[in-house]
Amino acid sequence: MTTNVAPASFFRASAIAASGVPWVADGFHLRVKLNPWIGFPLHSFAAWRLEVFETEGPTLQWRDQRGNALTMPFDLEGVGGYAEASVFGVPADEPYIWMEIDADDRGLRVDLLEGHVGASGGARLVASRSHSPFRFGHTSIMRLRAKGAGTINGVRAMSQARLAIREFIERKPDLTFGLPLGRNDWFVPDPNLDPLEAARRRLELAAPIRLSPPDNPAGTLPDDTDPGEETRRIMERIAPEFVDPWMKQGWADGGKAPIHAVLRGTTTTPDNQRLEANAPITPSLLTMAVDPQIARYIGLSTIIPFGETKPVHPANTWIIAARWAVQLKRVIQPASNPFGVPVTVGDLLKGSLAPAGWLDGIMGGYFPEADDIIADLPNRPEEGHGPWTHLPLLAVAVAAGDAPPDPPDPFRLASAGAGSWNPQADPANPGPETWQQVISLGSSPARGMVGFARTKPDGPLPLHRLEPPTGEGFVSRALPIVPNWASNNRRIVEDRNVPADANGASWTIWQADEFGQWSDGAGFSQPPPPRPSPPEPVVEATYRAKPDDDSLGPRIPGILRLKIDVPELARTEPGGLPVARLRLSVDGVDLPERVAAPGGTIIVEAEPRPFGVGEQRDVPIVGTYVDASGTPSAARRVSCAAYDARAPKAIPTSPMVIWSGQIDATGQAELALRWPPREGASRYRVYFGDARRLAGELGAPFPESPIRAAQAKPIHLASLQLTNKAAFTFLGETPGSTASDGLVHFSTRIPGGLRSVQFVRVVPVSAGGAESAFGSCGLVPVAVPTIDRPPPPLLDAFTEPAVGLTLTIRAQGLRPDLLAAAPGGPAQFRLRRTSRNVDRRFAPVWTAGDMAGPDAAGNWTATVEVPLDQLEPFVGASWYAEVRYPPEPAIPPGEAPLPADGGVGPLWGAMGDASERLWSEPSLAAGSLLVPPHAPDAPPEPAITREVDGSVKITIAELSIFHAGGAPYRLEVYRKDPGVATVRRDTIDIVASELTWTDAAPVPPGARYELAVVDPIGRRGPTTLSQ
Repeated sequence: MTTNVAPASFFRASAIAASGVPWVADGFHLRVKLNPWIGFPLHSFAAWRLEVFETEGPTLQWRDQRGNALTMPFDLEGVGGYAEASVFGVPADEPYIWMEIDADDRGLRVDLLEGHVGASGGARLVASRSHSPFRFGHTSIMRLRAKGAGTINGVRAMSQARLAIREFIERKPDLTFGLPLGRNDWFVPDPNLDPLEAARRRLELAAPIRLSPPDNPAGTLPDDTDPGEETRRIMERIAPEFVDPWMKQGWADGGKAPIHAVLRGTTTTPDNQRLEANAPITPSLLTMAVDPQIARYIGLSTIIPFGETKPVHPANTWIIAARWAVQLKRVIQPASNPFGVPVTVGDLLKGSLAPAGWLDGIMGGYFPEADDIIADLPNRPEEGHGPWTHLPLLAVAVAAGDAPPDPPDPFRLASAGAGSWNPQADPANPGPETWQQVISLGSSPARGMVGFARTKPDGPLPLHRLEPPTGEGFVSRALPIVPNWASNNRRIVEDRNVPADANGASWTIWQADEFGQWSDGAGFSQPPPPRPSPPEPVVEATYRAKPDDDSLGPRIPGILRLKIDVPELARTEPGGLPVARLRLSVDGVDLPERVAAPGGTIIVEAEPRPFGVGEQRDVPIVGTYVDASGTPSAARRVSCAAYDARAPKAIPTSPMVIWSGQIDATGQAELALRWPPREGASRYRVYFGDARRLAGELGAPFPESPIRAAQAKPIHLASLQLTNKAAFTFLGETPGSTASDGLVHFSTRIPGGLRSVQFVRVVPVSAGGAESAFGSCGLVPVAVPTIDRPPPPLLDAFTEPAVGLTLTIRAQGLRPDLLAAAPGGPAQFRLRRTSRNVDRRFAPVWTAGDMAGPDAAGNWTATVEVPLDQLEPFVGASWYAEVRYPPEPAIPPGEAPLPADGGVGPLWGAMGDASERLWSEPSLAAGSLLVPPHAPDAPPEPAITREVDGSVKITIAELSIFHAGGAPYRLEVYRKDPGVATVRRDTIDIVASELTWTDAAPVPPGARYELAVVDPIGRRGPTTLSQ
């Protein structure tokens, strides 16, 4: 078991033996990757080369693409040209770190895959070999993939367990490499080296030997480089300007650890706004290290020339170690993660926390000044992440001898969406059109730097920032690109300034591995983005109505004036073309297409479709621009309110008086009217005039007739002359909507004390405000019913038992003027009857009718006969009489005007109904009681039944003639036993038409029964003897 080998997610090392590898200098290249959670170590890395090569047959299983197990040897062609191998039965802390596949190569490719499945659903590709030897070195080899043609004969591997790490590194390191910084509170360099000079040497020895694709996208030859100039560019320009400020800020303060340090800066946005930016230092430096040259400068990569170490072997193993200051309690995933508990740095480093005093001692022997930093760690600020401790860690890197990895595969490019046009920087002075395009690199992460060049229409053109700019005394090179992450987990790059070209644009994109070996270019082409549609027209519409011409049918009501300002090109969307034409539709009718000049104004006059009298509605207007390519804009729909200025026609009226409701407790009376809607009327104004005032307006005497219908007649006939609105009171306005009966309803309250006739005038108004001529609108006579009541009448009642009841009603004191208001009409009566003790006002009405009179004394009388069959014997009744004046007519006597067809009428009742008067108070009660002249008849013969228990049941039917509504008739039962006097056995109330009575046992044989009926006043009728 090996201890203190760090998890690869925190500290990973890799190595290649480069010989004739494009872009990479010859020699052993070492590279370390660090996690920002632990950051950079407290001192330089120490590296030892191990002379170990003990191989074994690994425990792995090959399977074809259907999952079928394969046994070596096997021909790849025979299993579909594809197979995968998985290692099993190997402890996690003793993985295989080197592996070679013995294969007959007939076009074979073998891939080394990560052991876990990535977020994209597949295993990440680590390295590939497309020719023999098929050999790999890696921190943990778990999966292989073979494709193409060839025979897999066998596999041999070397386990990390074969490395006696402790024994091998108890000697002076073969080399050290680290940050180009002097001694400070958080870092100690190799005391035997100048850290800056060591960085220069690393850069010069490993300088790229060819121009990278971003620096030479056309592949022009010669493409070799000058290592000295490449090194001078980094050391004298790139590092001081782009890297050193971050290191100075990160390692400047003993009270702020580099993993917590932040670089703060202020800049100005393109629109001159002040912008403050903060960036964490450690992650930023690790991101810069995607460029192998920057990685070498900051001590994350180094080179060992072949002449400075032992010869290349099939497996070349390096141990790289250092010590870190860590906060094991630092939370890196909150409790909201899927595990439900917070995850700390210590949780993930748990396997590397075994006692390692031996490693600590070895490191302390080479970097003794770091022990002072370690001793002071308990005193360093914790920043809320727990106490500091130091942790020695090591990593294993294996170079697979003369089998360096193939260059990375080209990206599988795809569009991340259609491109979009760029807005003009100065719309007033537009320059050439450009657009931008986002390109997806796929779901697999880039293995290193990304190169990006536009090949058409103006290429090949690298889309990188060149630093330093040409002409400043240094070689100018492209800064590396790190792809962005899109929300769908895909990696993307973006060209933000593509020149407009009808054929679109093309790009080539490359990727490099961590050592600087570039892939072939992946090409991608995209047509230009679709041109956006023109903007919608902005239509300003006004309306001018034609005057009233007294016509009745539909007509063109007026003129619409439309104003449209045509936008200049600067006001269109980016990429839009100039507006060329305008299409208009007014009220559903298409107008001729018009030429539209950008920046100009178009004026159009149009007519809507014909309107009815007084009609008002919104006229729909639809506008559409068409650009120079014939592309229409979205339709802009607006509307303009238009109306017909003709007034609606007046509503017919009748001279018949319409009656309001009775005066209520508030002294008001409800007036409710209805009328048919008039064409073109959107509302109605209602006016109210008093007959006396209107008569004065006419200059005529007021009719003194007590008949209000007669008062109304002359004024109604002169309605055309009453044109002065000041003579009327405005009651209100009602909308033109109709009720369920199809008529317009209007209701208001008027003073209930009005005695004379009144007039209502209904004036239709159109939606445009045009009124019917005021004088042409007829008058509607209305009146409030009178509240006068006659005095209570006198009521006499006389009952003749053989004939029936006679009721006589006498009304006295009726006023002649109220009788005159209804000439020829009789006074009316009604009778109420009750046999119960109820208020006389609520006794049921029994009958009603007209009275005779008046007699010489002015009295009115009525006689009512009540026959015997309507009187119940022995039932007392109370009678009450009420009288009222004759109804007031709606038309003068002797005239018969008809209701106006389609005119104003009452909401309740019918046109021409008379106004019924109020009833008087009820008279005093007159009582009646019918008493038959004779005693009751003998009862019917009973049915006698002797029961088995000796009792006798007597049943008597047809007793309904003895039923009374008041006090009941009674049945007396007598029994005469043989030799004994007659005895009364019972008295029973007759409450039904059939009675049953039982004489309890014993009843002697031969007993007979006698029955007699007794009326409510005690008169006994003859007896009936049972048989």
